[in-house]
Amino acid sequence: MTETSRFHLKTIHGPEDLEVKLLGDALTIGRSSECDIPLVKGATVSRMHATLTKFDDQDGGQWRLMDNGSKHGTFLNGVKLREAQFVSIRGGDIITIEPFSFQVIDQEGNLQFTQTFDDEQSVGGTSIQRIERTMGGAGLAQERLAALLACSSKIHEAENELALAQSLADAAQAGTAFSNVAVIKPHGGDVQVEILAASGRIAIEGSPNLSRSLLHAALEGEAVRYQKADVVEEDAQSIMQYSIQEAFCIPIQLGSVVVGCIYVDNRDGQVRGQTIDDDIEFCTGLAKFASLAMANLMRAEIERRHAEERQGLLLGTVAALVSAIDAKDTYTRGHSERVAWLSKALANAIDLDEETVGNVHICGLVHDIGKIGIPEAILRKPARLTDEEFDQIKLHPVIGENILRDVPQLQQVLPGVRSHHERWDGWGYPDGTEGDKTPLYGRILGVADAFDAMCSSRAYRNALNREVVLNEITACAGSQFDPELAKAFLTIDFAPYDELIHRHTAQDSIE
Repeated sequence: MTETSRFHLKTIHGPEDLEVKLLGDALTIGRSSECDIPLVKGATVSRMHATLTKFDDQDGGQWRLMDNGSKHGTFLNGVKLREAQFVSIRGGDIITIEPFSFQVIDQEGNLQFTQTFDDEQSVGGTSIQRIERTMGGAGLAQERLAALLACSSKIHEAENELALAQSLADAAQAGTAFSNVAVIKPHGGDVQVEILAASGRIAIEGSPNLSRSLLHAALEGEAVRYQKADVVEEDAQSIMQYSIQEAFCIPIQLGSVVVGCIYVDNRDGQVRGQTIDDDIEFCTGLAKFASLAMANLMRAEIERRHAEERQGLLLGTVAALVSAIDAKDTYTRGHSERVAWLSKALANAIDLDEETVGNVHICGLVHDIGKIGIPEAILRKPARLTDEEFDQIKLHPVIGENILRDVPQLQQVLPGVRSHHERWDGWGYPDGTEGDKTPLYGRILGVADAFDAMCSSRAYRNALNREVVLNEITACAGSQFDPELAKAFLTIDFAPYDELIHRHTAQDSIE
């Protein structure tokens, strides 16, 4: 039966036109002619640049993209992927491996496209002209436009509501004739508000008073303004107290919910050179920017919370797997937890990012899960193993990879599980990879795993002296271990590790 391909890669930019069907379980991309997708005309393409891996899902098969530590990087929709970071691809995505850019074509997707007119010949290249800059009239004044664009840029970069609020306050001060600006959010009812950012006298006064009547109306969803002649209500006395002649308040809404306001006034009594209507229009535009940005921040926050929940479930599952290993191999109880700690410490020592450090830690916890498939008589043998028995032990990295393969949250740690017994000189197992061809997670775990094996007691020998173990790590750098990782490993503070050893030993003595 002929295999069909749902996804294609089609060149949209590059030195040659390629269209590749994604077939099989994994495809390598690189400059080497041995790659499944060879990019031999790309001078900046690494030999084994990236990998596409297929995994099964409810849609009948999906693909993930991973950068293999290339020099110039792999980009998905303009975002550079971290080394060993799996990211699923979808129809319409653009994969860039300079100088190539590929569009992901989904043959089963339901996206609707509109055919364009072939008008290049009729237009003749003269009817389409660049829009020149203009200095006025129909749009905002130059300084207002600059303030609005600067605010828009900062809004998209804001990682929290405080940074967003500060960009709004700065833009409101720059783009209006008002120097007193506050970006506020409701807090505990109509009387109290939280000032997220402020400028002018509002920013420097110890307990700034804002017009409650204006805020109350704005928090109801109305954009409101004040001019001195309009003061008739008793609850607007704060305006009189501060000699405010003009003020307005614009709500920031998510749907029908007001999540904040932009408040401005002229409590300095400054003379204005433009009408308040222009300032209101400008700040109304800012509020619309803010609404979109706040919606994005809220979505990101919900996703973050959801990710924390998923991470909690994942760690619970991992803990159960580790318990299953410990229950079967009592001689190495606590080994996985200690290797996980050592691997995380080494990942921090070489300044990996927080997400990668977390993945390395999880990889350490599950790296020996394949021992579940090894007979207990071999695991618990109180003597050295025969060659035949050791051959069975050597199967556990592949068994572990197969056990974890169908867990989506653990896809990124699979290379480390499979390769944690590889050696720098290529004499390890199961694949005999050498040097940096062994995945980074596997190289990290290789040092941590060997260190713990030497530092902890086994049925056939006692734990080795710490100095002897560290000397062995140094001696094997460049043969068994990645030399740079071995060097970084020696800088770790092992006090927390020693506490783990003490705790695990105490648990064994109780049982």
